[in-house]
Amino acid sequence: MLTEQQVTTLAQVMTESSHVSRFIDVGYTYLGQFIAHDIVPQTNPIAGQSRDVLPYLNLDSVYGSGAQTESLLDARGFFPIKRTNPDGPEDLPRTQGVPNIPELRNDDNVIVSQLHLFWQRVHNAILQRRYASNAGEARVMTTLVFQLVVVEDYLRQVLAPAVFDSVFRFNRRWLNLPSRPLAREFSHAAFRFGHSMVRPFYESFPRQPDVTLPELFQTNRDLDPRLELDFRRMFGWPVLNNRIEDAMTIDPFITREMRQVPIPTGITINIAEMNLRAGIAAQLPPGKAYVQQLLAGANGARLAAAFGLRPLPDLGPLADKLPPDSGITIDNLPLWPYVLVEAVHASEGKHLGVVGSLICAEGLANAIAGAQCSIYRNRWFAVDEVLSWLGPLGDELQEQRRRFANPAYTDRTFCMRHVIELVLTNH
Repeated sequence: MLTEQQVTTLAQVMTESSHVSRFIDVGYTYLGQFIAHDIVPQTNPIAGQSRDVLPYLNLDSVYGSGAQTESLLDARGFFPIKRTNPDGPEDLPRTQGVPNIPELRNDDNVIVSQLHLFWQRVHNAILQRRYASNAGEARVMTTLVFQLVVVEDYLRQVLAPAVFDSVFRFNRRWLNLPSRPLAREFSHAAFRFGHSMVRPFYESFPRQPDVTLPELFQTNRDLDPRLELDFRRMFGWPVLNNRIEDAMTIDPFITREMRQVPIPTGITINIAEMNLRAGIAAQLPPGKAYVQQLLAGANGARLAAAFGLRPLPDLGPLADKLPPDSGITIDNLPLWPYVLVEAVHASEGKHLGVVGSLICAEGLANAIAGAQCSIYRNRWFAVDEVLSWLGPLGDELQEQRRRFANPAYTDRTFCMRHVIELVLTNH
């Protein structure tokens, strides 16, 4: 375990080195945050602002649970959408700036708040086009589409391909992670990899180029019209070189602006230091020790044979950044930065390595399999089969897939852009 000084030193090093953008469209950084808010409780709950977060990918962050759901919808079963003026941007309904949503973390920044609004719009589009006869059916359809995006689009990109196929094609489980509560290594380490993907500025806003990260943290206020998103600039078609702005690589470096992230209490936090301390509080072993435990376990030999799992040999890009006398080595590196270093060793930050992929794949597989309505039904189904469950909605999404079929497509045959086109066409 690191000392207090080592935690401070490591957090400082992780937020002082620059890194590059590559491979994954910028929108997926915040889709990952949105996913986390649906199933992972707050690290430091704030009185009056936390909800009972269940470890199931049910879109409870959007719909709430129990009687709360009905209170969020109008008499027709639609989510009310707010405009500050007829020409202004659509926004979440707010009371004195505070959004009327179950998960207040979804107002942490203007991108994730508009993602929350987007999934409300999916629900509304399903009702408006009469793909569903009531709000309950619309919720089921919206949730299944969301889960399909998470697996076939998001995880297809961020996981090591061999791990993705093993878990989501062949229905294998390797780590036997608990489903309730979420495994500590998922919520306090591996699934925090998305913090490394955050950019210092964004070019995806049509009304204001080069929006800096601090400008995104406009919480508890009406949406600034200059910060209205064009989702087509955030999520591109799944073709190589699709000209969409890229997220940063998955590596052990976090943009400097993440050293001072505002939270509702009025103070700022250092994301890197918060993550390191969360791992310590959860009593997670260092990354190398975690791998050694896996290799010594019942599935160890099979993990080594199937994925070449072995401890990392060195600190990778951190080695030249840490002070020589820091005492931080690959032997005591916490699991969260270990997963980030592993991604560099595995793919130069294009996707997670084996350990990070196994934890994230199994954690999210459990969250989907345990959901009340789920694309998992004793096995994982192909995209065509899932869409066939959705009737006319599935037919419309299939049409989106056919219209934009292209030999240059990657392995992602269903993606966020298909859903975006459905919503924007409806709109």
